[in-house]
Amino acid sequence: MRNVLHALAGLTVIVLVLPARPAQARPPAMVAVAPVAVATAAGSAPSDAKATFEEAVNSFKYQDFDNAVPQLRALLYPTARVEHRREWQVREYLGASLWWVGSKNDANDEFTALLVRDATHKLDPAVYPPKMVADFDNLRGNLVRLGVIKADAVAQEPVDLGRQPPPFGLMFVPFGVGQFANRSPGKGTAFLVTEAVLAGVSGTFYYLNQRDGLKGPGQMTVANQATQLSAGGAFFAVAIIGIIEAAVSWNGSAP
Repeated sequence: MRNVLHALAGLTVIVLVLPARPAQARPPAMVAVAPVAVATAAGSAPSDAKATFEEAVNSFKYQDFDNAVPQLRALLYPTARVEHRREWQVREYLGASLWWVGSKNDANDEFTALLVRDATHKLDPAVYPPKMVADFDNLRGNLVRLGVIKADAVAQEPVDLGRQPPPFGLMFVPFGVGQFANRSPGKGTAFLVTEAVLAGVSGTFYYLNQRDGLKGPGQMTVANQATQLSAGGAFFAVAIIGIIEAAVSWNGSAP
């Protein structure tokens, strides 16, 4: 028994005397690599946001709204991952995508957030259907009435008369008037010049024939008479073609 006690005492002394093994430190290579890894991850965030933005815009433009909605949401929530100038575009696309998939309430939420930040924002009628544009404008009006946005914050833009549909009666005026009214200056110029030249030629030879006719019977040459009639006939033909083209191109419902 005494020998056993001596052995245990010896072991205790050994344990107390031996130095404790220090905790294993991280290898130097790991310490050097860690900041690089963090920096790389941080640097890739803008790149990932840009790729997501481009992917979301492509989905929207190809009318793949089921995929566009989550892609666009990922750019705004929980925090915006796009720069300020792109945030309005993303929010507009998200609201429009939600509108198209039938989530009108969610669309109104996005449009409201857009209008609160920019009360003058408008949807392009050349891109969006009239019903969506009307819903957006009605939402703006409701927000003004509720006091969410101030009425004086909404810019009162003058009516652009050039964007109103032209009167249909102008389509029957020759010399390219109908084409100019339809905002087709190239066609208008072509009809104006052609008809003016033909009218000038026909009028000139009419005057010459009348002058020669006063000199006596048979003074008007056949060539002059033929030129007058040909130019006059061509004028009326071109004028009629211009009227038909203008009437066909007229769109009274287009802004």
